[in-house]
Amino acid sequence: MSENAIHEPRRGLSFEDVWAALMEMKEYQKETERQLQKSREETERLFLESHEKTERQLQKSREEVDQQLKATDRQLEKTTREVEKASREVEKTSRMVRELSKEVGGISNRLGEVAQCFFGSGLWRHFDGFDYEFQRLYPYLPLFNEKNEPLGDIDITLLNGEYAMAIEVKTHLKKKNVEYHVKRLEQIKKYPPDQYKGKKLLGGMAGLMIDRDAKDFADELGLYVIEQSGDAVRLAPRPEWFKAREW
Repeated sequence: MSENAIHEPRRGLSFEDVWAALMEMKEYQKETERQLQKSREETERLFLESHEKTERQLQKSREEVDQQLKATDRQLEKTTREVEKASREVEKTSRMVRELSKEVGGISNRLGEVAQCFFGSGLWRHFDGFDYEFQRLYPYLPLFNEKNEPLGDIDITLLNGEYAMAIEVKTHLKKKNVEYHVKRLEQIKKYPPDQYKGKKLLGGMAGLMIDRDAKDFADELGLYVIEQSGDAVRLAPRPEWFKAREW
């Protein structure tokens, strides 16, 4: 290298160099903007596709939900109609049961009245051989406690000067009826009606149909049993050891 070359001053950038650099930068900027625009367009396209896909899925879901809701509504309407129909049937059945209960209750009451009339007629005459000689008969004699609260009725009462007999009448006499009447006799003893006051208390059971264990139980307790015999009534046969109980 020559001495002249070493000491030769550097040449500055010319206008052409700067202009070329600017043009290059401008082209680079345009390319960058084209890439950005392309990227934005691609992003927008993907967004729109995704949005449309999401909208389609949402629309499909809404339609499916609507169909399910409509199906549920139809099922609810059907169920409601069935429940209403069932309710009407239950009400109809309940009404029939109530009417039948009234009829059965009425029949039961009438049978009870018939049984009491059947046994009450001339009943005292069947005890003449027992030194009772009853002269009076009272049907449906009410019983009250010390607070004057009703405890029920005594079906048939037979009276003479010394004795009072309380008789329970049933169309079908069962053992539980005998147990109930013994409790009733204890109440009569505790809260005697005026007709019973000062008299010895006896008990009796009467029935159109009589269970065997009811008859045996009444015998053990010292209660007289009156039964149907053809078109009349009679004192049921008693065991030899029978002894009438006095309360």
